[in-house]
Amino acid sequence: MAAHERDGFQPRLWGRSRLFGIALATAFLAASAIAQAPQAQGRPELSLAEALREIAARSTAAVTAGLDLDGAKENTRRAQAFYYPSVSLSAGHFNRDDPVVAIFGSFAVPTTEKSFFTGELDITELIWDGGRRSSAVKGSRSAEHATAMQGQADVRAAQLEGMGTYLGILVSKAQRRVVAQREENLQDHLREVKDLFDEGVVARNDLLATEVRLRSVQDQAGRVGNDEAAAVQALNRLMGRSLGEPLVLPDELPSPPPLTSNPEDFRKRSAEGNKQLLALRSRLAAEQDAVDVRKADSYPTFIAQVSHAYQQNQYLLYPNANLLFLGVNWLAYDGGARRAGVRGAEIAVAKTAQEITDLQRQLEIRVDQAYRDYLQALREAATAETNVRASEENLRIVEDQYKAGLAKSTDVLDAESILAESRFALVNQHYNAYLKQGALLAVADEDLPTFYANLTPKRQEQ
Repeated sequence: MAAHERDGFQPRLWGRSRLFGIALATAFLAASAIAQAPQAQGRPELSLAEALREIAARSTAAVTAGLDLDGAKENTRRAQAFYYPSVSLSAGHFNRDDPVVAIFGSFAVPTTEKSFFTGELDITELIWDGGRRSSAVKGSRSAEHATAMQGQADVRAAQLEGMGTYLGILVSKAQRRVVAQREENLQDHLREVKDLFDEGVVARNDLLATEVRLRSVQDQAGRVGNDEAAAVQALNRLMGRSLGEPLVLPDELPSPPPLTSNPEDFRKRSAEGNKQLLALRSRLAAEQDAVDVRKADSYPTFIAQVSHAYQQNQYLLYPNANLLFLGVNWLAYDGGARRAGVRGAEIAVAKTAQEITDLQRQLEIRVDQAYRDYLQALREAATAETNVRASEENLRIVEDQYKAGLAKSTDVLDAESILAESRFALVNQHYNAYLKQGALLAVADEDLPTFYANLTPKRQEQ
């Protein structure tokens, strides 16, 4: 074989072997996707509203919020228990080495036996305590409401996290479609380069550059798949499901539903219904009741006690005794401890009142910022859509120029990369608008599952 024939044969053989390897890798990825698909077959599609409802019902935030509320209710029952009388029963058996003997002059009179049984039943009622009980019950109920509101705020935060994770999965699915489009475009361009290379029109570096770009895109598909798998596990965790449970999500969502309120309405709703703000207000009420409890410590307490006592004693004429006790207890001076307790409770009230004022200001800022961010995201999504159309036209023109010998292969690869980036940007901006909208609705105490209940997912053409 001649030297020039060998030189021409080896590049062609090497290039075809690279093409074979790329085709084999593509077939392997497709086979893996097909093998994993049956795991999700037969499962209903999980909508955004259903995912948010499941997070509200089964997430760790929802479970812990329920447990915290149960604990707060038990604290209320414990405070209410002081309105009821207390009953105590004591009994025992005594064994002495010697009986108790009283001496009256020359007479020794035993008063107890060496071994005897004794028992006592006491019923005690707190008649008046200066308002401690009523203030404690009011404070406990306020704390119960604060716990409920904070729990709802935590669940809303978990829903926002779940919404971001859900949309992240859709972003990954859209990116996989973009990567598949890139791979198809690059394979078409690779065939064109290969034909031109075989004809001696282009240099070998055009072929190598295109193959490397194709391999990079295939590597990108693996990264996108890994991101999607991790997001699925994260969403399952938030919904309280098994991490490995397969999920069926829509291909993509339409544009975010239009808002029905203006910023002023959102600010008003936020000031009236934000769960975190309501929790602080309830905590303030509980702390004000705690001040009343501390002030009531300066008042006396009145109690009544009814008792029945029995002592086994053959020397007693009346071994059973019924007692009625009415008494008062008042700590006249304690060195200033009560006054310090009242002052400490008042400081807690002042601190929470300042937190409420600051949170109200923060909510106004959050509403305005979230509303502007949402409108900005919509504008950027529209710009990204226009950019995609422009990038598609640019790629078409550059490809025609390359076929006519007026552009380099790198120009085509750069145009293809610009198109891919514009498509990625469109996907990100589309779902970023959802995230900004969800943040706005959450601040304004909108029920997210209800708001997104009527979304109609888009289907990809097969």
